[in-house]
Amino acid sequence: MTIERRKFLGALGGLAGASVFSSQASGHENKGKSDGQTGGPDALDGDSEYNPDFLRNDDLLDNNELKELLQSIKNVSVTKIGESNQGRPLWEASIGSGSTDVMVIAQQHGDEFIMAEGTIAALHYLACADTAAVRKVRNKLTVHLIPRVNPDGFVARQRYNVDTDAPAAAGADIFGADIGIFAADTPFVGWDINRYHWPDWEDSDLYQSYPEKFPENPVPEAVAVDSRVEDLDSEWIIDFHRQGEYIVDEDLKFVDRQQYLDGELGEEETYPPDPNDPGAGNIVTSSLFWPINEDVPEDARNLSKQLVYTMYDEITTESDTDVLTVGDEHDPDSTWYPGGTYAGIARNGFGLRGMGSVLFEVSAGTLGNRLYRVQHVAEAFLAAVKATADGSLTDVDPSKVEKIPGRGSSVTVEGEADI
Repeated sequence: MTIERRKFLGALGGLAGASVFSSQASGHENKGKSDGQTGGPDALDGDSEYNPDFLRNDDLLDNNELKELLQSIKNVSVTKIGESNQGRPLWEASIGSGSTDVMVIAQQHGDEFIMAEGTIAALHYLACADTAAVRKVRNKLTVHLIPRVNPDGFVARQRYNVDTDAPAAAGADIFGADIGIFAADTPFVGWDINRYHWPDWEDSDLYQSYPEKFPENPVPEAVAVDSRVEDLDSEWIIDFHRQGEYIVDEDLKFVDRQQYLDGELGEEETYPPDPNDPGAGNIVTSSLFWPINEDVPEDARNLSKQLVYTMYDEITTESDTDVLTVGDEHDPDSTWYPGGTYAGIARNGFGLRGMGSVLFEVSAGTLGNRLYRVQHVAEAFLAAVKATADGSLTDVDPSKVEKIPGRGSSVTVEGEADI
């Protein structure tokens, strides 16, 4: 596939911006939806082509296309911030001239797709749209995007980076560790990048266990991201991932979280089921979470919660202009993510640095088509930058996150594409 056929990201940028920014647009008419298209003729500064059939295919931007596309967006600066373990560049794209820096990263896990395309769609909108609200974003903020943190894992189609010196996983689970080896189950595959964002490497479990063997962080992708975010002194960082398929549990409250993790909560399994039981709830479209490590400063934790609720509120709001319903019959339904306190996870590691920090997990398969999922990512990204620029973020009550329903049991739908 050539880069010319990827103009869909430009169109999607305008499409995704419609619902998030329409309420504050000045001199910009939102034409709504017509014949499968969304956005007015000037929504993309002259380029309003939009092909939903193409968007639904399984094409992904390869690493070269990713660079070319970023460099093709006007008003965006593209910088190499480091290299992967195999020497592939890590690209950052930035837009805006504001004094407040914010950061978005995606695809720390190489086999979690869609997020790069969704975040670039949002970036394109911020770069090209000419509305009062978007101009405010560009004037107030400088928005930085690293759309693919794990280019080696993307090529290998694996969760981990590619490091033939990496050991096998040992002494750890996803919520904590005793010796800090987060890697593939077999040796010589690679490290899980999203477990190596410690603010101080000497505090890490891996260093504490093997100070002579690992005197420095062995994961160059994590080092590059951490160094860049610290140099920028970012106000906040959002980390986009992809999760499996789950059911919304409206009865699961955040205050019950530890009991849930300990297996003390959950539906009673009986067979046969009660014929009057209506069954489980809606399908989760995405899950969000904030840093919960006990040492995260309160102001950083509250900012993180404000971001989480702002994104949640935007992507679960139904309206005639909500792009998340284009071509689909289901409504977005987000939950909180049942994550842990481990300090090396990006969500906690950046919170420990005093930054706002959010994990966003878009769901697989059951969301429907590819277009829907890409737009879901773009909408969440745009909601965060808009609220930061217009000041509405600071008005959000952090405690509102406790109203977000819990993520329930896992489901599998036969025949759905896992992308």
